[in-house]
Amino acid sequence: MLKKNNVSNSSTLLEKTVTLVYLSIIYLMIFITNLIGFKNTLSLGNFTGNLLYYFSRYRRSKILHNLGLAYGNKLSKKEKVVLSRKISQYLGKGFAEFIFCAGPFKKRALKNISVEGIENLDVALKSGKGVIAVSAHIGNYSLIGTKFSMLGYNFVTVFRDLKTKAGSIIYSKLRKLIQLPSIPTLPEKHFYKNALKILRKNGILCLIADENKRRGGVFVNFFGRKASTAPGPAGLALRTGARIIPVFMVRNSDDSQKIIIGEEIKWQKTDDSENDIKNITAGFTAAIENCVKAYPDQWPWTNFRWRTQPEGQSDEAKIKNKSLFKKIKKKIKKSF
Repeated sequence: MLKKNNVSNSSTLLEKTVTLVYLSIIYLMIFITNLIGFKNTLSLGNFTGNLLYYFSRYRRSKILHNLGLAYGNKLSKKEKVVLSRKISQYLGKGFAEFIFCAGPFKKRALKNISVEGIENLDVALKSGKGVIAVSAHIGNYSLIGTKFSMLGYNFVTVFRDLKTKAGSIIYSKLRKLIQLPSIPTLPEKHFYKNALKILRKNGILCLIADENKRRGGVFVNFFGRKASTAPGPAGLALRTGARIIPVFMVRNSDDSQKIIIGEEIKWQKTDDSENDIKNITAGFTAAIENCVKAYPDQWPWTNFRWRTQPEGQSDEAKIKNKSLFKKIKKKIKKSF
């Protein structure tokens, strides 16, 4: 029993140490980005993105693989390579900008964000039943909620905690630093209670709905392939009558950013709730696809979006990580 307690204490101490180290690195990065200024921060992010492209072969392979699944022969090999590099550059810029906005000068960056289609949101709010803002990992999506809060909207973003305790603590701290109103997906019971409360107060609930749903997903078309998609937005809309609006953030050529608010996703409630959920999910997934098609270099393309299929897991939709680190890790596991 004493040995078990010692192991537990050692594990807790290690977690605290790791968290402290990572937080120190994050604060150092915030200090550096705010010291060098916003424009230089973006340049640093672009440089980091290039490094990521050249030195992370597995990530690059995932991007190229997914581009192949989505576009097939519509893009040449050269076009896919050029696009994958741009994707890495935008990822680097987005992360650097996110870190900058965790510092005291965030308003300088947020001023560069314009809003297009705000009338679509205002009309939807007039229903009095709340709005479900369906978004995706396009552009610097984390700043959407921060911007809308600055504009005076009751805008709450739904997030999923990271797998590790240290990662979750750091992620939580960063959300507070960028002043992002948010609620977690877990525990599920608390999530639905909080989500319903927001919508019943005619608030805006933002859900990121562009990733593969391993379990309990609804299969709808995405780039002509079946994609398992989270039914949460559709389920909440059916229960509350909330309007569904697509909301995305994209980067302009001059590095300013723009939030695009699309027209309401129309749907009608019938006696077949299962079919209703599928139709609503297909509707907002089509809106996400249209945005990705318009800005393919601003979607990360790293999620195995078509991995889960009705008949099981698709081997075609995933590539194996053959990195040296993973091989060594696998051999170590086999030796015990």
